[in-house]
Amino acid sequence: MGNTAMKRRNNVIRLVAADEPDVVLDDLSTFAFGLALGHEVQHYMPPQFPLLPVVTKARMDLCVKTWDMIRHATTDKMKSYGKPGIVLFYDEFFYRLFQRDTTFQVVFSNSRERGEVLIKALMFILSMRAENEGTIESMKNRCRFLGHRHRGFSKVRPHHFAAYTMTCIEVMMYWLGAEASPLVGEAWSNVVGFVLRYLLEPYLYCRTDPYECYQNTTIAAVREITESTAAAKTAASSISREDSLVEAKLAGFKK
Repeated sequence: MGNTAMKRRNNVIRLVAADEPDVVLDDLSTFAFGLALGHEVQHYMPPQFPLLPVVTKARMDLCVKTWDMIRHATTDKMKSYGKPGIVLFYDEFFYRLFQRDTTFQVVFSNSRERGEVLIKALMFILSMRAENEGTIESMKNRCRFLGHRHRGFSKVRPHHFAAYTMTCIEVMMYWLGAEASPLVGEAWSNVVGFVLRYLLEPYLYCRTDPYECYQNTTIAAVREITESTAAAKTAASSISREDSLVEAKLAGFKK
C-alpha cells in the first residue's frame, strides 16, 4: 500500500508559476497579426479618398453633426418626403449600391441583416476618437481587429469595401443637399478613409489580387470596353452594307 501511494505521488505533474508573467495583458489590445503592405492597401482605396487620411476632433464633430441631421431628417431635401431619415438613407444607399455592383446582392441577401450591417458600420465610424496620439493609435487597433474579423466572410471581395464606403458618402452628400459643403465632404472622406485604410491592412494580408481594384474604376473600364465594342460593331455593320451596295452595282454593270 505504501509503495503504491508513493508511485502515485511521483506520477503527479506539478505546475509551478514562473516569477514573471508570460503575457502582459496590456499587449493584448495591440493588433499582432499580419498586415498588408502600403501599396497593396492603396490599390483598393477609393480614388476620391486622401492618400493619408487624418482624423481630428473637428472632423469627427462635423461628421456626428451631419449624421444627426440625416438621422432626424432635418435637411430641406428630406423634409419633403415625410419619412424617417434612416429609412430614406437606407433606401437610397442600397439602391445605388446594388446598381453599382450587383455582387452585393449575394453579400446582402437578407434585407434585415443588410440594414443592421449599415447601422453598425456607421456607428463604428462615428465612434472614432481623436483627442490625442494615444487615442488615435487605439482607433487604429480597433479598425485592424475589425478588418481581421472580415477575413471570415467568404462572400466579401476586397473591392467591395471601396464601393460600400464611397456609396455611403455619396448618399450622405445627396441627402444633406445645401448643407453638403466641401468641408463636410473632406471630413467624411478623412474619417471613413482612416477606418478603411487600417481595416484593409489585416484584411488584405496575403490575399491581394494585382488585377483587381476598386469597383469605381472597374465599372468605368467595363463601360469603356462595352462602348468601344458597340462602336466597332456599328462600324463593321456600316462597312458591310457599303460593300453590299458596291457588289450590287458591279453586278448591274456586268448584266
